[in-house]
Order: sequence, then C-alpha cells, then structure tokens
Amino acid sequence: MTNKETPYLMKGAKPPTSDSSILLSSSRYMNDPRLREAIALRMLGKNGRDLPSTYTLPALFQALSENEDYEELFTLFAQERAQNKAFDAWMSEGFLSTMSRDDFRDFAPGTVGRIYYEYLHDRDFEPNIVAFKQPENEMEYWVIRASQVHDVFEHILAGAPFDVINEMVPTSMKIANVHKHLGSGLAGKLTIINSILTTGQINRATLHYPVCVPALLERLERGLMIGRSSDAYFMGKYEDILHLSVDEARKAIGMNNTLEVDYGELSDILTEGAYGDDIAAMEKRRAERLAAEAA
Repeated sequence: MTNKETPYLMKGAKPPTSDSSILLSSSRYMNDPRLREAIALRMLGKNGRDLPSTYTLPALFQALSENEDYEELFTLFAQERAQNKAFDAWMSEGFLSTMSRDDFRDFAPGTVGRIYYEYLHDRDFEPNIVAFKQPENEMEYWVIRASQVHDVFEHILAGAPFDVINEMVPTSMKIANVHKHLGSGLAGKLTIINSILTTGQINRATLHYPVCVPALLERLERGLMIGRSSDAYFMGKYEDILHLSVDEARKAIGMNNTLEVDYGELSDILTEGAYGDDIAAMEKRRAERLAAEAA
C-alpha cells in the first residue's frame, strides 16, 4: 500500500518490530494474558447462566495488583497526603468496621442500618465484600474500606437498587468523586477497576443487549452527577449514620443529586434471567425473615 492509498486515520504508523516469540506491547496491562482475557470477556462476551457475573473479578483484581507499579503508587499516596490534610488524617486513622450482619438487626425500621440488615439477610450476604484483614499498606486499606462502604454509600444512599444495571451508579460515582477530591495521578490508580467495569458493561450491552443501553447510560450519568457534586463520601463512616433515615444520612455525608430508579426487568434481560432467579431466592428468605419476626 502506497502512502496515497493509506487511510487518513492510519497515516504515520510505523511497522512494529520485535524479537519476541509472544504477543508483546509497550503496555504491561496488554502483556498480561489474564487481563486480556478478562477484559475481552467483559467487553465482548455475553452473560451466561453457568457463571455469576462477578466470576472473573477475583482474577482481574489479582492480575491488576500484580501489574501495579508500587513505587509509583506509594509515591502518589505520599504526595497526596502531603497536600491533602483530610485525606492524610483519614489514612492515618485507618478506621475499619468489625460489624457483622446481625449487628444491624435492631436498628429502627426505615433507618439506614435496618435497610442494610434486610438487604444482607435476604440475600444471605455479609458486610465485607473483601475478606477482612489488617492492611499492611495504604492500598490495602483503600481496597478493604472501599468494600465496606460500598453497599451503604454507593447503593442505599446513592439511590441505586441492588440490580445489575444500577451497578453503573457506584462505579461511575466513585470515578467522579475520587477525581474531584484527589489528585489525578492517584485518582487514576484508585479507579482502574471502576473504569473497566463501566466501559465493559456498556460495550457488552451494546453488542448483545441493546435494549439495556439507555438505562445503563442513564445510571452512568446519574453516578457521574452524584460523584461530581458530593463531598468525599469515600472517607465517611457509615457507622455514624446507621440510625438516620436515608435522606438524613445523605445530608449528613454531603451526598447530592441522587435519584432512585429500579431496573429489575432490564437487569433480568442483561443477565439472561439470572437476576430473576436471584430475586426469587431473595424473596423466599425475606418471607422466612418476616414470618420469624412476626412469631
């Protein structure tokens, strides 16, 4: 192909050269086959009934962790702490919750604590998405504490019911809120997984479930709006607002522009019917709980 025949968007490209016998690029992320497979699956694959939608996440987390430049990461933490007193104080305290599911049982109906208890019980979950441990460094603390506040701050207070499409709210609000309150270098490091999940879901739906795309975009826009307009909620303590109503708790932590929308039916389409099965199981446990409480 002559230069005149080269498409405009391809002009200036240099032929790649390499002595490597394996796929190789200038990106350490591209060079990891686990990341290529996991991201390709989330971007291009359909959802299946054989695996939960979260199945690839542990391997994805592990691969991202092993490809991190920790010298650069901890330099960014140090720089942020030197200029951001609130973030430094939060990191220095290193607060982690030791509450278990039953610790939320006795909060009054309609309070954040009781709503959280009913969610955990009816789905047979525990508060810690990531296994609890004493963190050995700042990144470990970030990951553990982020998992602890996810359900309360990024679902219950954010007006994002626990369906699959509404997961766009937590991922996008975290990206926007962290970039608002932290320097871009560290914020980028701390929201890599959020970016992967957000773009993956949009692309997958575009290819296989286009009827879900408008709802995903609406939730994406809502999450960005919440993140940009709210205080640094990720440094808050949900333990201090469990006795409050949802509206009172939002005001207490400075969370703004929330709007709750239920996308259960579309989530069932997006998950090939798996979400409906989960809800059926949840409703059974809910009925058992209500019967026990009425006895």
